[in-house]
Amino acid sequence: MPTLNRDNLLKSTIKSLCLQCFSPDRFEILVVDNGSTDNTKDITRAAINEFSPHQIRYIYEPEPGLLSGRHRGALEAKGEILTFVDDDIEADPEWLRAIKESFDDPTVKLVGGRNLPKYEVEPPAWLEWFWTEHPFGKVCVNLSLLDFGDQVREINANYVWGLNFSIRKSALFELGGFHPDCISKHLQHFQGDGETGLTQKANAKGYKAIYQPKALLFHQVLKQRMTYEYFDRRYFYQGVCDSYSEIRRNNSQLILNAPKEGFIETIKRPLRFLKKAANRIVNRQTEQEMLQQRFYKAYQDGYQFHQSAVREKPELLNWILRKDYWDYKLPEFSATHD
Repeated sequence: MPTLNRDNLLKSTIKSLCLQCFSPDRFEILVVDNGSTDNTKDITRAAINEFSPHQIRYIYEPEPGLLSGRHRGALEAKGEILTFVDDDIEADPEWLRAIKESFDDPTVKLVGGRNLPKYEVEPPAWLEWFWTEHPFGKVCVNLSLLDFGDQVREINANYVWGLNFSIRKSALFELGGFHPDCISKHLQHFQGDGETGLTQKANAKGYKAIYQPKALLFHQVLKQRMTYEYFDRRYFYQGVCDSYSEIRRNNSQLILNAPKEGFIETIKRPLRFLKKAANRIVNRQTEQEMLQQRFYKAYQDGYQFHQSAVREKPELLNWILRKDYWDYKLPEFSATHD
């Protein structure tokens, strides 16, 4: 579990991992502190004392970005099954046992689960608009929420999301590990496509991925995430990620305009609800157009920021096109981001 300055959430997250219906001698908990300046270390130390039968380890990793926390954890882990979680989740007591049972099938390489919301405050009505229908259920990509129902099913590996991401260690290394992710604002030009790059390679290799409904966790959705401003930042970030992916896919070729099909995938489908609501709410079509334009601009800004950073600093291509990132130290140059 990589973590950064989330001491207000960390205690409940660790507690939920320690209250699993799974023998504590069969798993370890690695808390990878990614340079926190709050009470993260003290809270982890307190958990180590409170849950002494559990194998909880505190690891300090100062290199910025989620990538460094994930890879440091993978390199330190003793087990053959690796489970990555965010520091703002609470796991159901049956979560870990369900993951282990899924991997009893030797053909399974990745396991994802049901990710449901735990709202800090009553969510605004418009938040429901961003749930997208899927043949298996529904998803809210912007808040990393996914519900594919009660049945175990084989899925596209791209639906194994980073907050609830389990993989055989051998498969993680065969795929080259994760790509850069969750880079702080002043280092945003080093952002990549995170676990998506890895799961795309898993799909290409035909790796079997499973949705396990009992691998249930609750994602804490804070008040500040339920704002248009947060969604602006989320789509800017998506634009950066998609620029990175496009450059890798096209072997270093820059694409001057963000591909609208990528944006349609991430924003247009979640707004389809507006057409259904048009008969109930006056001027809803106008609001649909407003939101689509607003978030597409944020997405386009992120995409263009990344493309411009590569043109400004051509050496950034060496970072983007790396075979893997196990040597995860960031290069020492900057790019402009207003």
